[in-house]
Amino acid sequence: MAENLILCSFLGICCCYDLKLRKIPGWLLYTGILLGALYWGILKMAGQVSWAALPVSLLPGGVILFYSYITEGKIGIGDGLLVMPAGLMQQWQRCTAEIIGACLLTFFLAAGLLISRKGNRNTRIPFAPFFLAAVVLVWIMEAWIGVPVDK
Repeated sequence: MAENLILCSFLGICCCYDLKLRKIPGWLLYTGILLGALYWGILKMAGQVSWAALPVSLLPGGVILFYSYITEGKIGIGDGLLVMPAGLMQQWQRCTAEIIGACLLTFFLAAGLLISRKGNRNTRIPFAPFFLAAVVLVWIMEAWIGVPVDK
């Protein structure tokens, strides 16, 4: 529960920057990664995670960073760094489900923009609001509907 509140607060701040400036400051992204690392360290001290879980926790964000490199910046580096704290605070299955949800939500907006001719293939869409929405949707699915995402 606490990790969800921390993560949603962090993502909410990132959304404000992403919507207004179309980029998220590096200091904010690195602060989020630091918060995620501190939370992961607390879980490690409590014996809830092992050292082998660390690279797996960073894998979803690492994959987005790799896609950013392949697409020559069409997918922003900030998007990969935005996902890193979620990977550190949650299990990789849940983080992956959130990324898929965010991509689906982004797809529906992009399709709507293309169909209505208000956008084209070069239209830039901020990722942070959709990732926040996906985090909240997964949280609702787990808490109130009872669908376990990371089991």
